[in-house]
Amino acid sequence: MRLFKWALLTAFSLTRLIACSCVGPSSPCNAAGSSAAVFTGTVVAIADPLPSAPGAFAGEPRTARRVAGFRAPAPRPLRTIRIQVGQALSGIAPGQKEVEIATGMGGGDCGYPFQAGADYVVYAYQNAEGRLETGICSRTRPTAQAAEDLQYFRLKANVPETGQIRVLTHAGASVGKPGISIAAEKDGVRYHSVTNAAGDALFTNLAPGAYTIHDEMYGDFPEDPAVHLYAKGCLDVTFLRSLRIQGRVTTNTGEPAARIEVELRSAENAPGDGAMTGPDGRYQMRIVRSGEYYLGVNLNRTPTTDTPYPRWYYPGTGDPASAIKIEFSGRPEFRTYDFVLPDRQPDRIIQGVVLKGDGQPMTRAVISAVDAAQTFVAQATSDPTGRFSLRVFAGVPYRLHAVGFAGAGMPVSAIPFDIEPGSNALSLRLNLTEPGNLLMDERQRRPQ
Repeated sequence: MRLFKWALLTAFSLTRLIACSCVGPSSPCNAAGSSAAVFTGTVVAIADPLPSAPGAFAGEPRTARRVAGFRAPAPRPLRTIRIQVGQALSGIAPGQKEVEIATGMGGGDCGYPFQAGADYVVYAYQNAEGRLETGICSRTRPTAQAAEDLQYFRLKANVPETGQIRVLTHAGASVGKPGISIAAEKDGVRYHSVTNAAGDALFTNLAPGAYTIHDEMYGDFPEDPAVHLYAKGCLDVTFLRSLRIQGRVTTNTGEPAARIEVELRSAENAPGDGAMTGPDGRYQMRIVRSGEYYLGVNLNRTPTTDTPYPRWYYPGTGDPASAIKIEFSGRPEFRTYDFVLPDRQPDRIIQGVVLKGDGQPMTRAVISAVDAAQTFVAQATSDPTGRFSLRVFAGVPYRLHAVGFAGAGMPVSAIPFDIEPGSNALSLRLNLTEPGNLLMDERQRRPQ
């Protein structure tokens, strides 16, 4: 919920254009752990925000002032929902009969569509103005659809106002680290746990409040995760120590290499992450999984017009045997790797003619050059004389496909043509003799 709140407020303040995309909590426990108030209730009133005053720009409050010609960004319009409280799990004062909840107007701003007189289970966070707010990305829902939530309410009705935090030392396909001492710190007091066989550390019976998570083996770092735990809930925190790397990429003439994808590839030949260089040629990225890695350009993909270079390894070689591997043992560090790009790859022209089975030119046939990963690298359409021209790179192998449409719109293909690396121009005759679309057949047969 905190991540959702930040993303929502930032999107409104910067662009005023928003589309709601949700990654909600997976359980009532997780939802309660990240919600400032959790309760059931009946909607007794819905109030829309006041309309703008004449002459004010859209959404500007009537009391807003303009200073020296500056017009502050309009606040996001919010509906106010007044709810008669039924059962409270957390965040509601004892004896409180009603509570006001803010929500968006709908239409892409994540507002929840409350209906007057209807009953709901509400999970609300505290927004930047200090108001309780909810939306469609929370577990807020009609009580008729909240059997799991109501059961959780019953289980937690008479338990202490505490919660739990589970710290995960793995994400995605990575493997957790057992036996790691983890600390959860609140107000200068540290609570300790050790990761289990799965690499998870569990903290139970924690008082609500703000916690910072530390790996005690390597000490504290500024980027250690900070979370806020609410009563009668739980939080899952992924905690991965990382090797932070940065550097500057330049051309062989000394100019900054802007908009170049710098990539990692493991020593076991598995593709890794990438980062785009900025206008000054600088990049930065993180390695979170222990191991050895190559760093360079076009390590995981075929050269494109944006990166027209051969596969290139740090510190400056096309031969992986001469490359320097980056080793990450799990100890957090910050390192710098600068390198210079090689010469741009020369272009290569592939041209030719596409013919029907009867030897006549095929117009509007689609000719595609794909790389070893079945990625489209170049594509052209034959003209009325059947002719086409493609521009590719000289140092890369390709597979050439041609697909046209015969009578009744049925696809027909040429036998695929393998093009080995080379700088000489090619002139080809591609005969459409094979029924079906062989390009799509090959892509579908490729292992996922």
